[in-house]
Amino acid sequence: MGLFLFLRPAHHVAVEYRALIVGGGVMGARIAWAMGRRVRSTSGRIALFERRTLAAGSSGRSGAVLRQHYSSPVVAAMARDSLGEYSTLEEHTGHSIGFVRSGVLTIAGPHAPEMVERVRANVAMQRSIKIVTSLVDAREMRELVPGILVDDRAVGAYEPGAGFCDPLLAVNAFADLAREQGVATHVEVEVKRILIERGRAVGIETDAGPVRAQCVVLAAGPWTRKLLEPLGCDLPLQVVRPRQHFLHNPSLGGPRSAEHPVLLDLELGYYTRCEPSKSRTRIGALEHAGDDVLENPDDIDESVDFEFTRWARARLEQRLPLYRARADRPPQAGWYTLTPDSQPILGRLAEVESLFIAAGFSGHGFKLAPSVGEGLAQLAFDEPLTAFDAEFFSAERFRGGHGADPSAFGL
Repeated sequence: MGLFLFLRPAHHVAVEYRALIVGGGVMGARIAWAMGRRVRSTSGRIALFERRTLAAGSSGRSGAVLRQHYSSPVVAAMARDSLGEYSTLEEHTGHSIGFVRSGVLTIAGPHAPEMVERVRANVAMQRSIKIVTSLVDAREMRELVPGILVDDRAVGAYEPGAGFCDPLLAVNAFADLAREQGVATHVEVEVKRILIERGRAVGIETDAGPVRAQCVVLAAGPWTRKLLEPLGCDLPLQVVRPRQHFLHNPSLGGPRSAEHPVLLDLELGYYTRCEPSKSRTRIGALEHAGDDVLENPDDIDESVDFEFTRWARARLEQRLPLYRARADRPPQAGWYTLTPDSQPILGRLAEVESLFIAAGFSGHGFKLAPSVGEGLAQLAFDEPLTAFDAEFFSAERFRGGHGADPSAFGL
C-alpha cells in the first residue's frame, strides 16, 4: 500500500494544480486515479483532500454490493462497465479489493405482480446491452441458495458474475493507484470553502491555507451541500441515516468465500450479503422512507434501535431460516445522500465554471464509481464523454423542482 502524503499547503508558495478533488471516498479516490493517469506525463498535478481519513464517510460503511440490475439502461451500462473493472482490478494492478463473485439474486414475489413484470423487463433490457443475467424460477432459486424459502410463483433475476468487494480495501486501492500516478493525497485537511473568481472555481480554502487549481471536483458525499450553498448552488441533496444489522456467520471459510449470493429481496424489502472478512452477514433496508434525515451530517447518531434490528433479523430468517441460530453482531448507522429521483448529480454546474460534482448516489455509489471516475476525468480534461450520459445526470433536471420518477432508478 502506498504512502499517505500529509502535505500542508504553504502560504508563501503559489502552486496551481491541474485539478483538486474534495472527498476521500470511493468517488474521490477513483476520480483521482483517472485524473492521475492523464497528467503523469505532463506538468499538471492532481491533489485530493479529505477532512478525516480515506473512506471515513459513506464509503467505509457501504455494503459495496456490485450488481447490474437496474431498470435504466444508462445506469445498468455504467454498472456493467464498473463491475468489469472491479472483477479484474487485482489481476491488472496487483491491488486487492476483496472482490467476491458471489452472484446476485433479485427476488420478486407473486403478491406484487407489477414488480415481477419489472424484473422480467429489466432482465430483457440488461441482456440486450450484454449484461450476463437470467430469469430464474422458484426451483432454480432453491438450487442457487440451499434452504431458501420462496413461493412457487416467485421470479428472480440472477447475475452470476456480480458480487461485492471490501469497501475499505477498494477505496485504499484506488487511492494507492492514484498516488502511483503522482496524485497527492492530503488527509486530515478540511476544505472550508470553494474559491471563486469571476464566476470560476479557482481553488479551495482549507484549514491549512488556500490551494489554487484550474478546476475543482466536489465528491464530498454528505458534506457536498454545505460546500455548495455559499456559491448559490442549492441542489436537492438530502442526507439520511441508513441502518444495517449484522448476524454472526461462522461458516464463512475465508476472505474470498460467501455462504450464499447477495440477495435483493423486493418482496420483503431488504438486501443481504455475506462479509467474509468479518465473519458476519449484513442486512439493510431497500427503502429509505424509515431513515432519519440529518440536517448536519456531523450530528449522526451511531446507535441503532432494537426495532430495526428485530425487523432485519425477522426478514432474513423468513427467507433463510438457517440464520435463526446465528448470534447478533453490533449494528451500525451511516450516511446516504439522496436526490429526489435517486439518481446522482454528475458533471459541470451551471452556476460556477470549472466546478464539477459527483453527489447524491442514494446508496449506489460503489456500483458506479469506475464509470463516474472516468467520466469526470473526461469532462475535466475536455475529452469526449463516453463513460456516462451528461444530460441524464445533469443538475438541470431539477430546475423547477421536478425530476424523474424515483422508482425508475434501481428496481
